[in-house]
Amino acid sequence: MTLTSALNIASSGLAIAGLQTEVTSRNIANADRPGFTRRTVATVTTATGQVRVGSVERSVDAMLVRLERAGRSRLFAATTRAEGIATYTAHLGQPKDGFSPAAMVEKLQTSLVTLSALPSQEAAQLQVVSSAKDVVRTLVGLTKALGTVTREVELNLRYDVVAANEAMQELAALNRKVSTPMDALTKVEIADRMSGLVDTLSEYMEIQTVTNAAGMVSVYTAAGAELVVRDQVFDLAYDPATGRLTAGALDLTPGSGGRGIDGGSLAGLLDLRNTMLPAFSDQLDGLAAALIRGFELANPMTDGRGLFTDAGAPYSPLRQRGLAARIAVNDAIDPDTGGSPAWLQSGGATGVAPGDRSRIDAMFAAFSQVVTVPTGGLGTGLTLAALAPALIGGQQAARANAEATAETERAASETVTAARTNFEGVSIDDEMQKLLLVQQSYAANAKVLTTVSNMLDTLLAAV
Repeated sequence: MTLTSALNIASSGLAIAGLQTEVTSRNIANADRPGFTRRTVATVTTATGQVRVGSVERSVDAMLVRLERAGRSRLFAATTRAEGIATYTAHLGQPKDGFSPAAMVEKLQTSLVTLSALPSQEAAQLQVVSSAKDVVRTLVGLTKALGTVTREVELNLRYDVVAANEAMQELAALNRKVSTPMDALTKVEIADRMSGLVDTLSEYMEIQTVTNAAGMVSVYTAAGAELVVRDQVFDLAYDPATGRLTAGALDLTPGSGGRGIDGGSLAGLLDLRNTMLPAFSDQLDGLAAALIRGFELANPMTDGRGLFTDAGAPYSPLRQRGLAARIAVNDAIDPDTGGSPAWLQSGGATGVAPGDRSRIDAMFAAFSQVVTVPTGGLGTGLTLAALAPALIGGQQAARANAEATAETERAASETVTAARTNFEGVSIDDEMQKLLLVQQSYAANAKVLTTVSNMLDTLLAAV
């Protein structure tokens, strides 16, 4: 080995040691920074014995990354559904809760029992009217609560679409940047940021990625719809009129076909907006329809209406949608609107004996009659008395199932996330040991340089 080659080898060793020191120091400094991935320096030995930087690499396990992102998508979808349902069902209550529709219907049934014993007593008549108003207030209140949740879902859909589009635009910009020449440390910093953006996108929808040799990341939905292809972005768009989500010309709405998304908060919000909340609304409308129609059949007034009306009108199957927001107590019976509660006993007819309780008993019997109106999927063969508990039971079961699914997905996601963090994260002890080895390498190379320098000085002095 010549003195010149020794100098070159030692000099390259010092350069590598300097880079390794910088990389290791950055690992230590960023150990607690979210999204930071541990870096290592890969070296290459040349034919002349010199050491060159092969690359600065991020410690990444592709399988763990895919599993963690898929789990994150499922978790966000399940959590979004559970939170949306829970917000509404908090107003619904359980069958035995005093504010639930089941309790209000039962209270009405009890007040009719009292009125049957005292058919001409005004206080008993007023109690029936008051109980009927409580039923109306409960159904209208639940409809309003459902509307509030729906509006929040709509707002969150808009926010998530904007946030997802911003992440995709930034990713496309980084794709353009990463394709240009740059130093190794800058390249891995950009790669970290790109990975973080893809992680963020996985919270909105289930995705898959393809990375080319230049480090450009293309993103697709799990079903293959294009979102980011190199530096081209297919922006998401949400149509509140139809409840549709699109990327470019493709429909990504869950249940729309082969390209529909089924993971992430966007899928959860769209499920709530298009399927779950409308189903709850249909069931409330079914209960309102059963009350209006049941009492129309049991005790029709002289004008054909019963205890309850559709905003003053009789029941029409063509107007059942939205009925829970319009149900009202018959104004002919309500003293607050100029009506007479005595119509409960007489039906508005003349010549009815004061002790006649036939109409009242018919209204009480209505609770044991099988409902003949659509119930929004609650089932057939239900009586009016059983309909409200069935509604509460079904909707609370949907909440419980959604929460159980969310907890299951959370446990699975946390396990994979911990594994990914352990693989990609920084161990301070390991990095300090690396620093000691780098320092020893630096000292050895410096010693070689000093020795060669002294040898050259001795040779020059001997000439």
